[in-house]
Amino acid sequence: MNKKATKKEKTKELFNKLIDGVTNIIKSGEFKKFLKFSKNFHNYSFNNMVLIFSQMPEATQVAGFKKWESMGRRLKKGAKGIQIIYPIKRKQTLKLQNQESIIENEEQKEEKTVEYMSYAYTYVYDISQTFGQKMPLEDSRINSNNMVEFLNFLKSFSPYPVIEDNLYGGTQGYWSPKHKYIVLKKELSIDDKVSVLLHELTHALYDDFNYKEDRNLSETFVESVAFITADYFNLDTSKCSFNYITGWANGDVKVILELGDKIQKTANQFIKQIEEYQKQNLKIIA
Repeated sequence: MNKKATKKEKTKELFNKLIDGVTNIIKSGEFKKFLKFSKNFHNYSFNNMVLIFSQMPEATQVAGFKKWESMGRRLKKGAKGIQIIYPIKRKQTLKLQNQESIIENEEQKEEKTVEYMSYAYTYVYDISQTFGQKMPLEDSRINSNNMVEFLNFLKSFSPYPVIEDNLYGGTQGYWSPKHKYIVLKKELSIDDKVSVLLHELTHALYDDFNYKEDRNLSETFVESVAFITADYFNLDTSKCSFNYITGWANGDVKVILELGDKIQKTANQFIKQIEEYQKQNLKIIA
């Protein structure tokens, strides 16, 4: 078996592992745990995060061995690589027969360059599999004991008015697309208000589902984005629940993969917008 064929088989095997990983995450009810895990891997695609999580759920920071070496760290003896997929942009030149030359029986051909993506596999290693120069710890941007300040910050960040009102029943908050404002239940704790506000802001800023037709998709998407964003800022939003996603394992896994990529990209965008607003308003969170 030649080397090229082996690579193709390895890549196919890795894609199968990806599908199995997603299915297992959903069936086991560990989707919430996976979202918490994924906050550490903003530079990786959803597919690669699934692969990393499936092979080493305790991973916190991964890189290739050359990257680790450039940071003054070396691999521990016996360190087992974590397989991920990386895209390769390729070009192919095609020769097209000119229609006029066909009629005139001439051998004139036009060339057209086509770009396409192919995929291969590589290995990364978690920081726990390396030793050497100490890595700087990430700064904690928001202290979990400062929820009042963060709540006020989110209210100022919101492009829409945030109103606290008496809401009855199980309703803890809502976004009004018609009137363009967010309402929070007045009786909620500060922590709950932060959690609900992140949820409703995600509805207001990023939710493009048809709510009447795709309510489950909408709520899953929104709660997932809110959970990742809150957890990124060290906020314990334990009220977020994703148990109902378990039933999706009986459906099309590709749909779940597509939604997962949308969740991660949106969470990254939300986090980036909050951080940029923080930089412009340092006094608000000082």
